Amino acid sequence: MAFKGEFTPPGDKSVSHRLVLMSIIGEGEMHVTGLSDCEDVKSSLAIFRTLGGEASGSGARWTLKGLGGKFLTNPSEPVELDCGNSGTTMRLLSGILAGIPGIYVLDGDSQLRRRPMERVADPLRRMGGQVETTGGKPPVTITGSALHGIQYNNNDGSAQLKSAVIFAALSAEGPTRIFEPVPTRDHTERMLSAFGAKVCLCGQQEVEINPGYPTLPESFNTPADPSAAAFFLTGAAIIPGSLVTANNILLSGGRIGYLKVLDRMGASIAINMEQEKPEPSGTVTIEYKGRLTATEVEAEEVPSLIDEVPILALAAARAEGVSVFRQVRELRLKETDRLTAIKHQLGALGVRVWVENDDLFIEGTDSFIMPETLDSSHDHRMAMAIYIALALAGKSVPVIGDESIAISYPGFKEDLARLTSA
Repeated sequence: MAFKGEFTPPGDKSVSHRLVLMSIIGEGEMHVTGLSDCEDVKSSLAIFRTLGGEASGSGARWTLKGLGGKFLTNPSEPVELDCGNSGTTMRLLSGILAGIPGIYVLDGDSQLRRRPMERVADPLRRMGGQVETTGGKPPVTITGSALHGIQYNNNDGSAQLKSAVIFAALSAEGPTRIFEPVPTRDHTERMLSAFGAKVCLCGQQEVEINPGYPTLPESFNTPADPSAAAFFLTGAAIIPGSLVTANNILLSGGRIGYLKVLDRMGASIAINMEQEKPEPSGTVTIEYKGRLTATEVEAEEVPSLIDEVPILALAAARAEGVSVFRQVRELRLKETDRLTAIKHQLGALGVRVWVENDDLFIEGTDSFIMPETLDSSHDHRMAMAIYIALALAGKSVPVIGDESIAISYPGFKEDLARLTSA
């Protein structure tokens, strides 16, 4: 089934999280359009309200009144904060709360409880934070304390770890400097700098943060999520007869690495930049031009496309030759072990897939076999990748765990039906 037409994904999830979480420490009132209505961002909104924040609105339009770090809670009583399925909420919130008086217990659903938190706790402890995990995982108990600046090397290549340290640095004594061997997505530092915080982007691989909370802008328009757009855009690159345009897409370099990979594989891509600040955005059009060719994704590319590996893996499964994704160990730490899930899912479709250490190898094929059911492991990105595979095969089988799609793209099935009905 070819994809044809235009679509606008939900507001960018990463930016939406940060807008809500910055309102916990920011001063002022902000009118937001385009805020993601996914379940993960709803978790951040619920926590903002639990801490005493005022959030009014619905859908993609909200008004947030900043708390300035002054919570309507009793600092001597533990405050329980439910992060749902959102690892972004838990990790970034840990940095925010580490320097604010009070006792906070951060918990989530069964999937979130399996995700590692020690690698977030470690730099916060180095800053003087009191952070306790449960066997290295959630629940996490944070007792707000006096923090001090540090020098931190983000060797894990995680934007969430970097953001947690940045947020903690805003309430720390003295400057904090963060170095990155490989640049990761920079939404936190871009937005904080635009909102008046003392954040210096010292080249692509270094950030310096001095203490001081931001001031919220009067209004903010959230671009659409490029990670959500990746499914239909990649689908258009591999399904004959397809031509789709994604509107208002966030186009920052740390988020569109997958487009560079698709271009290298031979996809026909047109990008039209419509806005550059505070975040670049515009349209992306992809038209099917023939079978793609295999490629090698180097380790330094992975941070810019880590969330898109499941759908890029599907593209590789239909490309000519063997594609390689180097050093994708971060996939093991997502909602599920995505590295194993990709191997099992593509294997179920008859694709030859193997893993060597942390490298993923996929040999392309020109046809799929189709089992009676496909299992998404209750992972939203795996579920959407399966639906693109079904559209490619022109088949319909039950997808176990597809309710998880609401975590990031509540309107996915509606857009899928519309783009395949033209």
